[in-house]
Amino acid sequence: MGSFFRMLLVYAAEDRLLLQIREKLDRWLGLLVRKLAFRKEKIVPEKVFVMTYDDQFNCNPKYIVQELIRRKLPLDIVWAVPENGDIPYDRFPPEVRLVPRKSFNMMREMASAHIWIDNALDCVWYGMPKKKGQVFLNTWHGSLGIKRLAGNRHWRRSAARCNKLADYFIANSSFEENVYKSSFWPDVPVLKFGHARNDILFDPGMRIKMREKVMNALGIADKDAKLFLYAPTFRDSMTMDWFDADLEKVRESLESRFGGEWVILVRMHFKDRLLHSRNSCFNDHVINASQIDDMQELLAAVDAGMSDYSSWVFDFLLTGRPVFLYTPDIDKYDHDRGFYYPLASTPFSISRNMRELETAVREFDEDEYRRKVKAFLTEKGCYEDGHASERIADFIADLIQK
Repeated sequence: MGSFFRMLLVYAAEDRLLLQIREKLDRWLGLLVRKLAFRKEKIVPEKVFVMTYDDQFNCNPKYIVQELIRRKLPLDIVWAVPENGDIPYDRFPPEVRLVPRKSFNMMREMASAHIWIDNALDCVWYGMPKKKGQVFLNTWHGSLGIKRLAGNRHWRRSAARCNKLADYFIANSSFEENVYKSSFWPDVPVLKFGHARNDILFDPGMRIKMREKVMNALGIADKDAKLFLYAPTFRDSMTMDWFDADLEKVRESLESRFGGEWVILVRMHFKDRLLHSRNSCFNDHVINASQIDDMQELLAAVDAGMSDYSSWVFDFLLTGRPVFLYTPDIDKYDHDRGFYYPLASTPFSISRNMRELETAVREFDEDEYRRKVKAFLTEKGCYEDGHASERIADFIADLIQK
């Protein structure tokens, strides 16, 4: 039987149809192996297994776990970290155990965990079976984001599997509920809790704390400087042809409109960081902030920001602080990926070139912007209030006790 499978796999590489058969056999055999290897692992009621799409201590799972730890619940929390390189122990609370992604130990921890927490499709990516009695809680990593959900064949297959295995998705608005239902997860119940990662944006004390933390981490000596975040999203083409913003001119425009000294922080999407490392746009006033793992800490700290189509701006608008969109490739992006609603319907100014961007910054109307933000949040049915992590922790505590 083993020789037959090996022969079939060799021939499969020579033909596309047979290649698809090979992939299906690989998945089937992998699933069978996992079922056999972990079928006797008993579910530990107090164990919580966590994954994020970039393996970092960030996004919604971070703030859920922090709230669970704050409550001193008797939990065994396990977090998957990068399989290669040093394990970043210093970035995780001591209450969290770390396990390398893809490892046998990771699979064993998943097999015995009562609750899975994921902000993407990680828990279903490797075909790990989910047992009766396990609860899969997906927090996702978007919110009111405008770009359509999409991915390659493997991503779509995982999304379909997530629809079958996830017990709950967490949403922060009626808009996001509809995105879940109309895209890949029509059968998954939605919890209207809000996103835990956004709680930090409602806390004035955290803004002061995060500003100090970010400045210290990036070596910004002028503590009176104003901070501007430029964080664009990636392109499916995996190129940097679109990255042409003159950030010095942006800084001059900010100082002309708002006064004071400004420092621009550039945080690239994790898929673009290697490509962008060849760029030489950094100086004393334009600083690389891509090493900051937690985007929400940056959002709490900065005074204004700029992106293109990234969902973080729809978190940041909860603060009421200015956001500008620089979209030189908007037509191509709309054609390649697409939007859930017109970009022009957002509260943000849209600039296709530097001249328009400079004008948008210099002529920014704060009162009009705040009115647009309020109307936008109302239209999208947003129910964020700064207490999402508390509601989610309550929910998990109830699950543990059942």
